[in-house]
Amino acid sequence: MQKMTDWVRGGDITTFFWVNHSLRSSLLDKIMPCITHFGGAVWSILLALALLLFGNSFLMKTGVHMALSLLISHLVVSVCKKVYPRRRPYQALEDVCTGRKLLCDASFPSGHSTAAFSMATVLTIAFPAFTAVFYGVAVLVALSRVYLGLHYPTDIAIGAMLGTVTALVIA
Repeated sequence: MQKMTDWVRGGDITTFFWVNHSLRSSLLDKIMPCITHFGGAVWSILLALALLLFGNSFLMKTGVHMALSLLISHLVVSVCKKVYPRRRPYQALEDVCTGRKLLCDASFPSGHSTAAFSMATVLTIAFPAFTAVFYGVAVLVALSRVYLGLHYPTDIAIGAMLGTVTALVIA
């Protein structure tokens, strides 16, 4: 079991540095800090509220689905961060490229990835023709978290799974 754990951790760190260093460019340095906000609390809450308050009955139902999915998945994220207080990459590794806003809470799982995939799943259920767009944005949000030095790939993978599964179960 220890060999498997070491193998996963080694792959996690290798993949982290590939995204965090090898993909670096001046364009992504400008774009990634903006994209990451699409998985943040402000954006996700505003989107759910807009659907609830300004939509027809179909959009209101979608807003309820989104709000419940975000609430439940983030309760799970909060518990996981307490139970598994993993240090963020920029705190645990050397030579990590970071964005301007550094966070001090636990790294596992990624709340931004959870929210992005929760919203993508809810919106895909409501508007299946735009599945590629919704999940494309969610993937970019998740990758931005690694690019900015805030999460390991396993943090975003578990966050993506958590957000997706929660939204599907609630549906």
